[in-house]
Amino acid sequence: MELNIIHVDMDAFYASIEQRDNPKLKGKPVIIGGKSKRGVVSTASYEARRYGVHSAMPIIKARQLCPHGTYLQGDHLKYKEVSNQIREIFYRYTDLVEPLALDEAFLDVKGNYKNSIRIAKEIKREIKEELNLTASIGVSYNKYLAKLASDFDKPSGFKIISPFDAQDIIFPLDVNNLWGVGPKTEKRLKELGFYKISDIAKGDRSLLIREFGKKGYQLYKLAQGEDNRKVTPPGLPKSLGKETTFKYDTKDKGVLRGYLKSLSEEVANRVRNKEVKGKTITLKVKYENFEELSRSRTIEGYISTQEDIYRLAEILLEEIDLDKKLRLIGVTLSNIIEDRVEQLKLL
Repeated sequence: MELNIIHVDMDAFYASIEQRDNPKLKGKPVIIGGKSKRGVVSTASYEARRYGVHSAMPIIKARQLCPHGTYLQGDHLKYKEVSNQIREIFYRYTDLVEPLALDEAFLDVKGNYKNSIRIAKEIKREIKEELNLTASIGVSYNKYLAKLASDFDKPSGFKIISPFDAQDIIFPLDVNNLWGVGPKTEKRLKELGFYKISDIAKGDRSLLIREFGKKGYQLYKLAQGEDNRKVTPPGLPKSLGKETTFKYDTKDKGVLRGYLKSLSEEVANRVRNKEVKGKTITLKVKYENFEELSRSRTIEGYISTQEDIYRLAEILLEEIDLDKKLRLIGVTLSNIIEDRVEQLKLL
């Protein structure tokens, strides 16, 4: 079995970006999640974790544990931009990238002529040199073991789990280290006498299946170090659109253009968030008698901005017969591809 799967997990991602961008925060406890008493912690720096602060903890409790910490609202647009920069490093080595969140992803590097361990080390070095951030990386022959490996020796960890040492590494671990085992499943497993991963690997498979169904079989296979799931890049949406129903039916073109501008902006925001672009605009209308009609136009190049989307939608509006009032209007962008060029501009 080849060690083709890499899991990259950024260390205290949001907090580390803030510490990087503000040297005064370096070495100090930083908690991201807002200043409101009703907020929750999204990320805590390692300095804050020493006080017991962790993700998903209520801010009010975090302040009790770490009253002298720096509490920040967070800048998710900035975090997303940095995440895009990290993914561009991944794409230097493979197109098989499966993001799990802004701060972690799986890579399958089987198509790269370089050794996977060398690739993982290069990615780790490039993230540090180019972005001044640290990542913990796991390398193995499947997704479960690669993710598990990246959790060892954080922060800035690097671990390899091969077929030769997988059982020695995972068998002594608590069952809560199995993928998909939350507090409820852990409690029930231990009630059944399964405390370590080895207990499941050597245990009664039929009992696990009777108790947990399909999940029981999956846990049994994971405990053997087996995981056949592929690294799957996120699929692109076929289309992105937005429509609105008017409070009052209208055929006033000035009013309709106002709605089109607003809808075009919302579509452009969705397009930007999905990091895509398209070349077909469709305008949909519904008349006061509930009759529906649509018009489409495909152009040679790809577009993604509010201005371009609105410009084409406005042209299509001129093709719509307004002998009756409209009760709904919608704009959709389709013929979509990934907008990787726009990400490169951020570097």
